[in-house]
Amino acid sequence: MTDGLWRPLLFFDLDDTLVDHRGAEEGAQRETFERYPDLVEGVSFDEWLSTYRAKNRPLWDAYGRGEITRQVLQHRRFFDPLEALGREASRADEVGDFYFSRYRVHWRLNEGAEEALEAASGLGFVGLLSNGFIEQKKGKIARFRLDRWAKAVILSEEVGAMKPDRRIFDAAVEAARLAGAGGDGRRVYVGDSYAHDVVGARAAGWEAILFNPSDGPPPEPVSEVRTLREVAALLEGE
Repeated sequence: MTDGLWRPLLFFDLDDTLVDHRGAEEGAQRETFERYPDLVEGVSFDEWLSTYRAKNRPLWDAYGRGEITRQVLQHRRFFDPLEALGREASRADEVGDFYFSRYRVHWRLNEGAEEALEAASGLGFVGLLSNGFIEQKKGKIARFRLDRWAKAVILSEEVGAMKPDRRIFDAAVEAARLAGAGGDGRRVYVGDSYAHDVVGARAAGWEAILFNPSDGPPPEPVSEVRTLREVAALLEGE
C-alpha cells in the first residue's frame, strides 16, 4: 500500500452497488400493495411497481436540480403514482409511511460487497459516496457495519450537491485529506449508474468502475464488472 499523497482513494456508491436497493424497494412495495387492496383493486403488482418507478425518476431528477424540496419529493413519491393510476392520491402520505416502515426490513448487501470493501481497504483509503436521504444512508451503513472499511462517508444532503455534480466528489477528496490520506493520487469510484456515477466521477477527474450486473451496454466504453468480486482486480490495476 502507498502512503501520504499517493494513497489511492477508493470510494463506493451505496444503493444498488453495495446494497440491493431495488430488491428492498420491490419487497416493501409488494407488502404495500398487499396492505392496501382497496387502492390497488384491478391493478397488477407489476403495473403498480412500474408506475411508482416511472413517476419517481423525474422527482429525483428535479430534487437533484434543486427544483423541489425533500418534503415535496417525499409527498409526491406516492401521490404521483396513485394519481396516475386513478386512485385516491390523498392517501399518499399514509401509504408512504407504511412503505418506508417496511423498506428497511428488506435491506440486503449485494453478493460480494464485503469482499470488495475488504480488498479495497488493503489497497487504499476506502470511502462511501452516495445520493439520498441521510437517515436512510446512515441506517444502512450502521446495519451492515460498513464503517469497518469506510473511513469517510460523503452524503449528498450533507454536501448540498448530488451526483453527477463534481462538488460531491470534491468533498470526498477533502474528507480524505482531512483524514490524512492525501488525495492527489489515484481516485476511483465504483457505482451502478452510468449517468450519475460514471459521468460524475469522470467530470471530477476520477476513474470510474461501473457495476453492471445486468450486462446492459453503457453509452460509452467504461471499466465494468458484473459482480462485486471482480472489483479487486480492477482496483489493483493502474
